[in-house]
Amino acid sequence: MYTFRTQCLFFATLFLLTSAAIAQTLEGTKPIEWTEDYVVRNNRLVSEFLDKKIIESEAGRTKYWNRDFANADAYTKSVEKNRERLKFITGVRDRRIGFDSPELRNTLNQSAVVAENETHVVWAIRWKVFDDFSAEGLLIKPKSNNPKSNNIVKTIIHIPHAGVTPEELLTGENETLQKNWFTPPSKEEQMLIPVIVSRNFGQYRRVQLPNREFIYRQAYQLGRHIIGYEIQEVLALVDWLKKTPDMFVKVQGQGDGGLLALYAAAVDTRIDEAVVVDYFDKRNRLCEEPIDRNVFGLLKEFGDAEIATLICPRKLTIALYNAPELELPFNAPWQSKFGGAPGKLKKLNPESVKAETERAKKLVEPLNVNWIEMKDVRATVDNTPSFASVLRTSDEQRIVKQLENHTQRLLKESVFTRQDFWKKLNTSSPQKIAETVEWYRDYFAKNVVGEFEEPLLPINPRTRFFKDCETYTIYEVELDVFEGVTAFGFLLIPKTLKDGQKLPAVVGQHGLEVDAKGHIIEFEPNKNMQYAMITKLCNGNYVTFAPQGFFKLSHKFRFNQRQLNTLGKNFFAVMLAQQKQIVKFLQTLPFVEADKIGFYGCSYGGTTALFLPPLIPEYKAVVCSANFNYWNNKVAGTLLPDSYMFDWQYEIYDFDLANTFDHSDMVRLIAPRPFMVERGHNDGVAKDEYVSFEFGKVRYYYDMYLKMPERAEMIFMPDGHLPYVTPILPFLDKWLK
Repeated sequence: MYTFRTQCLFFATLFLLTSAAIAQTLEGTKPIEWTEDYVVRNNRLVSEFLDKKIIESEAGRTKYWNRDFANADAYTKSVEKNRERLKFITGVRDRRIGFDSPELRNTLNQSAVVAENETHVVWAIRWKVFDDFSAEGLLIKPKSNNPKSNNIVKTIIHIPHAGVTPEELLTGENETLQKNWFTPPSKEEQMLIPVIVSRNFGQYRRVQLPNREFIYRQAYQLGRHIIGYEIQEVLALVDWLKKTPDMFVKVQGQGDGGLLALYAAAVDTRIDEAVVVDYFDKRNRLCEEPIDRNVFGLLKEFGDAEIATLICPRKLTIALYNAPELELPFNAPWQSKFGGAPGKLKKLNPESVKAETERAKKLVEPLNVNWIEMKDVRATVDNTPSFASVLRTSDEQRIVKQLENHTQRLLKESVFTRQDFWKKLNTSSPQKIAETVEWYRDYFAKNVVGEFEEPLLPINPRTRFFKDCETYTIYEVELDVFEGVTAFGFLLIPKTLKDGQKLPAVVGQHGLEVDAKGHIIEFEPNKNMQYAMITKLCNGNYVTFAPQGFFKLSHKFRFNQRQLNTLGKNFFAVMLAQQKQIVKFLQTLPFVEADKIGFYGCSYGGTTALFLPPLIPEYKAVVCSANFNYWNNKVAGTLLPDSYMFDWQYEIYDFDLANTFDHSDMVRLIAPRPFMVERGHNDGVAKDEYVSFEFGKVRYYYDMYLKMPERAEMIFMPDGHLPYVTPILPFLDKWLK
């Protein structure tokens, strides 16, 4: 009879003999040597790579500029394209409707005059910006004039820091007034102070968001921006003021108001002078600032110095005072009733501000004009209130609601905007489609995903044996992508594979907060929905690969998205490069049919199934599970209870996507390859009617234009947000076997 110790020795020996029979690396590959957690490693490598790219972006901006220094007029004309580009990325694109003069905001109970002193009278006013948005603020006029007079020849538009109301500037009632810079108008000047949306938390359904982020989110998807809306608010005043001959217009602001003063003067040459207080600096850490400052592709073409050169040769003053600091911590809904993105505003380093100011001077040095100066204004400001009291008239929530209504109207109209965008697609025949769809694929790669231009490295594969299972063997795989960036995942090889046999392969992408290993753990009831997704595919006689995606480590991967956005990219730009390398690797394996590789993604992996296969033609069949949707409404709509507008996933937004691509449009870039939607009736991502509505456009496209209805399928299952796998195997078998 064996003793217990003898039994242990027997099984240990058996394990060692079995393990020795399995190669520790795949043939033709080097071993993986590191032991770091692969999810943490992926995030760290990408973050370091993007930090480097952000630093390099400064030197790369020169190719976007073609300045003519012959004279001031020639220079102004030569940077017009850059001015238009800044307008586009800040969302300054809606037509302002114009007005004869602002309206006085008086009621039966309250006069429009809200304050006065010895020299000036303060009027509460509103003015039209768009047909469904009117801005509000205060007009401060010399007492020798009344609101109807036009003999003022100089107007200052003073833009407060977000969170400071016009009334608080005049009375000193804001608790941080000692940190707020304000200079009252002289006896000969009039001043306008618009209401700026704050970062106070509004009361919005499941998750309370800062007001600026609430508008930012929905506007961003529509190619607009809270920054752009407030620039328009200022420019509407400029439209009115410039009706008066020889009117001199000066914009000035602090903090967020300084940002708006800088941008407004940059995009509109009618502004004669700008003063920027406590904002101008290097923007390399834009990804750490409040998300309402996230401008897509800003650092690709602009730093603050480049924006300043759009004001040249007009006068620009860069000043330091003492702006209030801010920190917005990340709070997930299960931690707090507050949601939204983290962000910080820090006190500026005078040396850094000076360096950026000097850089602006150097960029236009050949023009030889004295146009920019830096000042310390701390000793020049008297914080004595300008007015003893001012009646409260500002209502930020009214402004927020109008901006929401305007953006939601744009969302409703976006279906027609997209139709107009797609007019270049010739659907008269499959051949014409193939010819004309390439423009859209290129646009999608460059302007939505932001594909990296630099060449990919040789894959240089490294592997390591991971686990021997009953029906398959698992290897870890790492591949080179860019300098310092790799692709990592798990390769599953079926044990049914015979010598010399080749099998089709499927790349399966996990979802939110799941790692690649989650695909290959045997299914356990009540565990994560992604478990066994790759396992089941492998048991269906496919070589399978589970890449590690971005969607893990919560705020850390969302920070990567913020980094990428500043460069005009989203995280699919990195994943695109990684998966191109994965496909190359699979094609080198002697047991894989190189021309029969499919893609299957669930949840966030389902989003991946719509963003990557359009740009990876080697994926011959695509399955989108638990994600396909009437996407732009899901992301930006404020009427849908399951909208991301009331969710903590602040990284989900793509600039201007609603005007160019919805999910059905992305499938046009996959077509004519076979495409399937896997849908659970009780999937909380969306209701069946929205999914069916969007898929109807896909089916019509395959049927009526491509004449291939059999290549577009949607399968319904009774449960929820799950990858069912087994029901989609016949689809994959049909097109890959």
